[in-house]
Amino acid sequence: MTEQINGADALARMIASWGQSPVCHVPGEGVLEVLDALSATDRPLLSFRHEAGAAVAAQAAGQVTGQPGICVVGRAPGALNTALALHTARTDGAPMILIVGQPSHRIAGREPFLANDFAQVFSPMAKWIGECTEAARLPELFTTAWARALEGLAGPVVLTISEEVWTETLPASALPDEPPRPARHGIAAADLSLVLEKLAQAKRPLILAGGTGWTASSTAALADFAARHGLPVATAYRRRDLMPASHPCFVGEIGIGADPALTARVAEADLVLALGIHLGEINTFGARAFEGYTLLEAPQPAQRLIHVHPDPAELNAVYRADLALCAHPEDLLATLPQDAAPLSPDPDWTPALRAARQAFTAGQPQRPGPVNLQQVFETLRDALPADAMLTVGAGAYAHWPQRYFAHEVFGTQLGPKSGAMGYGLPAALGVQATCPGRRVVAVAGDGCFMMQGEELATAARAGLPVLVIVINNSLYGAIHATQGRQFGRTTGTELAPIHFADLARAQGVMGQRVEVTEGFAPALAAALAEMDAGRPALIEIITSKETLKP
Repeated sequence: MTEQINGADALARMIASWGQSPVCHVPGEGVLEVLDALSATDRPLLSFRHEAGAAVAAQAAGQVTGQPGICVVGRAPGALNTALALHTARTDGAPMILIVGQPSHRIAGREPFLANDFAQVFSPMAKWIGECTEAARLPELFTTAWARALEGLAGPVVLTISEEVWTETLPASALPDEPPRPARHGIAAADLSLVLEKLAQAKRPLILAGGTGWTASSTAALADFAARHGLPVATAYRRRDLMPASHPCFVGEIGIGADPALTARVAEADLVLALGIHLGEINTFGARAFEGYTLLEAPQPAQRLIHVHPDPAELNAVYRADLALCAHPEDLLATLPQDAAPLSPDPDWTPALRAARQAFTAGQPQRPGPVNLQQVFETLRDALPADAMLTVGAGAYAHWPQRYFAHEVFGTQLGPKSGAMGYGLPAALGVQATCPGRRVVAVAGDGCFMMQGEELATAARAGLPVLVIVINNSLYGAIHATQGRQFGRTTGTELAPIHFADLARAQGVMGQRVEVTEGFAPALAAALAEMDAGRPALIEIITSKETLKP
């Protein structure tokens, strides 16, 4: 007789056999059956205090594994709390599947308790939204969700499941053995020849690398290609880990907080090779802060533009490219001939860009206050292994690690391109749960931390040894600075003082307070020892209101 299983067991089996990261969730109405079924598998379950944190952790897991992170939440209140994480996953190109429990489809349209039309709610944020109302279609729809999350530019998808699906039965033989593999576009020989021809004609070429879907091998190929031909490489905003910081061809990061010398040099380039990067607002800030689409002139850049991107919708969307290739950069780099004749850019071009980068990350005058954040992040970098993961949210504080925390290894940086505050801590938990034994550090401002700081209790309960560093100036620093520049005064940016070390201890976590630069190294040593014992730790650093960014 054919084995029959219910819908809850069917979904649990597919999730358990296909993925590798924990299932992030908040238990609630509509998903209790599948959570119970998952508890009987070997796939870890990680329960969060709030759905926003669970969804961010799933997004981060998707980023580090390259497979869809899984988040399971209940009906409307729980599902709606995930909206910002979905937006971040879409903006950052992170594969993620959000599974939402729904009331019975038999009472659809009657405003059942805690229901919502998620096809309307999430359509601007999700790549695809599916609705499963019968168990027989669950394998089909979960397979589609998995494929859609990965195809083209990766991103979030939503699968809503009616409550009767959990108890209806289907043959166990209907479950696919393996997850679907997304289709990839290749590079035609003629296109490859055109790329090399245009690069050979350029005297001041510049590679802009960004986006997701990169691997250690493809970033190594990028570094090798740049070194062999003397080509400068700048990375997209918060993708510094695509090139080793010490590489002689790495010339910096564009976007918020970019070196003005780098943005000026982009204007001098005669060819831009854009690899995987989304040429949207945040990656095209020019000489003036927060003025997008000025780094390159839109719609027709002064430079020749070769744009390689896995999503056809990105190509020629804003900028008209001289050559637009729908492919992942990995496919281009893999097909470049190793014995190709060396390119001949201006011999002073890359060294000048590199020298500007080194000057930008060198010592700067001490900012007001007894804590030197440059020294703090240089000390942190020296104390951590090269593969340590650093996560940040949004705020002026994030400029300090951006400038002074060097990344040498691929896959060591996570930060939202969506501008989402509160990201760092739950993202760190998603990485730590997915990669046990790895050093993971979350950096947050005091305003940023309080938006999802309740997940520190999740870290303590689950035994996730992350380090959280909170830069505390009792201020919404970035907005404070913007208001001051724009109006000469500020409104609503002063925050009530909070003793974060005490708050950490109240959640069962070691909390330490640092008020002078010399206090950071011993606090860090104690925190690392706590992490070695399998426990999280928090360091609060008190800064002045003037210490916003370097």
